[in-house]
Amino acid sequence: MTIPPLLVPGDEVLVISPSSHPTTDRWIQGIEVLEAWGLKVHRGKHYLSAYEGFGGTDEARLEDLQVGLNDPNIKAIFPIRGGYGASRLLDSLDFSEMKRSSKWMVGFSDITALLVHLDSLGIASIHGPMPHNFCQNGGELALESLHRLLFQGETRLEAPGSPYNRQGESSGNILGGNLSLLTHLVGSSSFENPAGKILCLEEVGERLYHVDRMMVQLKRSGYLKNLAGLLVGGFTDCDEASLTIGKSYQEIILEHTEGTSYPIAFDVPLGHIPGNFALPFGTKINLLINSEKVQVTGQI
Repeated sequence: MTIPPLLVPGDEVLVISPSSHPTTDRWIQGIEVLEAWGLKVHRGKHYLSAYEGFGGTDEARLEDLQVGLNDPNIKAIFPIRGGYGASRLLDSLDFSEMKRSSKWMVGFSDITALLVHLDSLGIASIHGPMPHNFCQNGGELALESLHRLLFQGETRLEAPGSPYNRQGESSGNILGGNLSLLTHLVGSSSFENPAGKILCLEEVGERLYHVDRMMVQLKRSGYLKNLAGLLVGGFTDCDEASLTIGKSYQEIILEHTEGTSYPIAFDVPLGHIPGNFALPFGTKINLLINSEKVQVTGQI
């Protein structure tokens, strides 16, 4: 696995919109945060473009992302927000320069597509906050975790115990992200079977029977069978529909992981919640789950 170099003040970074365009100006505060960290922020040519719900046409978004991948002076790429559209670009991107001069890709939600694809190429990335939500109320510790990971290589996350948790200890490379995006990528070269890895899952705005359907897909594909662990973050606004399933998302996930023995943690601070802590995809973390707490630690 290729791990990009940690950031230092003075490094150049790029802000782009490879998925949807920003719908508020909160991203401005996000750029101010990056500058306060001592980083030199470049903006993609089309970073504020809008085409329907996208951050510009496929061609425009592809151009900005490719420029960032190719430029050896850029040490990290920060998509402004998620939304939809990143997976439309995967088969048109050239990652050859990225492999020679790797840099951090940072994001979550729809950016899961890019993070998981990079993992398939053997390049580490970061699942964590994006400029559009850097400064939301309640996200202060999550933003600190991103700075600590980017500049010091340290992962330190702790959450209280949950009655749904399956206790245990484990270690392994971490991967995952948004459940919808992961199931969307099953069957492609971008998302290989995560056997032996610690998988993390989060979701937003899906009906519970949709969550069940996606977990069925992961299970039938063999992607839940031989994990080293499972971290379940926020399943924000995931409620029953008129087509009810009669189970919570925790119960759905436990049902489809029944018969396995790896540790499982719920209510982990990641996903579409203010406390979206940064996690280093493609690198090794240590997982501890006991009756009192969940602890995730690692050092690049």
